[in-house]
Amino acid sequence: MLDIGWQEFVLVSFVLLIVIGPKDLPKVLKTIVNFVKKIKSMAYDFQSSVNEIANESELSELRKEVTDLKNSKSLKSTKKEIDSLNEINEDTKKLVKKTVTTTNQTK
Repeated sequence: MLDIGWQEFVLVSFVLLIVIGPKDLPKVLKTIVNFVKKIKSMAYDFQSSVNEIANESELSELRKEVTDLKNSKSLKSTKKEIDSLNEINEDTKKLVKKTVTTTNQTK
């Protein structure tokens, strides 16, 4: 999150020690840490709510697309064509089997 090296950390520590003093430094650090935790928590909550809204939006779009596909005439016609092709396939299998059987019987 924050890209702070050890040199920057040492410099900030010395400035805090000089400005605040050793007596009040723990209180100030505790306040700063609590503030940072609160900011991180708020950022996480915001990000979670944005992600949730995005997911809901995507889900509603997907539901609409699925419903459109279910109600699509092309899907129904494709199903009918597949069924007719399956019937032709079965008829062809029966015809081939009958032909093979007839050929074997004549031998």
